[in-house]
Amino acid sequence: MLHMFISSKIAVKSIHHGKSLIAKEIKSKDEVLIRFKGKIINHPTKFSLQIDEGKHLDDSGEIDNYLNHSCNPNSYIDFSDISLKAIKKIKIGEEITFNYLTTEWDMANKFICQCGNKNCFHNIKGFKYLSLLQKRNLKHILSPFLQKKLTEEIK
Repeated sequence: MLHMFISSKIAVKSIHHGKSLIAKEIKSKDEVLIRFKGKIINHPTKFSLQIDEGKHLDDSGEIDNYLNHSCNPNSYIDFSDISLKAIKKIKIGEEITFNYLTTEWDMANKFICQCGNKNCFHNIKGFKYLSLLQKRNLKHILSPFLQKKLTEEIK
């Protein structure tokens, strides 16, 4: 049962572990799904999106409250316009997810992932807690802030 419409293309649906964003129509690779808005705060919260050192976009849970983590996501954050874009084709009724470890250095709300993916990160605490190999494997969808952190670590 759909509970709330985010747009004519995305809705919120109750699922087994809470609520989630669901595609109401097929989404193409690199299609913009959501444009984020909010105010900049200097600390992470459960619903903020880290955009730089000490800079977090807080949308007060409007969207992030329903945008769930996946170790094998179908979307990513494009920081050129702070939007959520599809990594691959997303089918009607499919949950829209992104990997929190691609934006958050040290998460305010850490948790154990239970996605069951063969490459599951398990402890979702923040990018800084990953091994160098794990960090490199995420490079293609990292925020500019975390790409900079990875470059500094490799030097």
